[in-house]
Amino acid sequence: MAFEYHLADPGNWYSHDAPEQRWLSKRTVKLASLFHLEEEIQFMRRRLEQLVQSGEAMTSNTVIEMSVSLDHKINEYMNLVQKSR
Repeated sequence: MAFEYHLADPGNWYSHDAPEQRWLSKRTVKLASLFHLEEEIQFMRRRLEQLVQSGEAMTSNTVIEMSVSLDHKINEYMNLVQKSR
């Protein structure tokens, strides 16, 4: 059974069970990293929104810690994007 997933580059699909399976290129690894970071960022944003919507104060330690973590993750993503150009 092949496991396919879509990376950040809309034109590329990768399969784990491809008969002509090759080593991943540096570009492919970077795209996979970008995709993973995008998912983490979206998850963290949703979690932060949930905290605030549930009544958590914007100045609470939980919200501030989540916001700082999200900032770090976005910076990591942006640095990886710049390196991949």
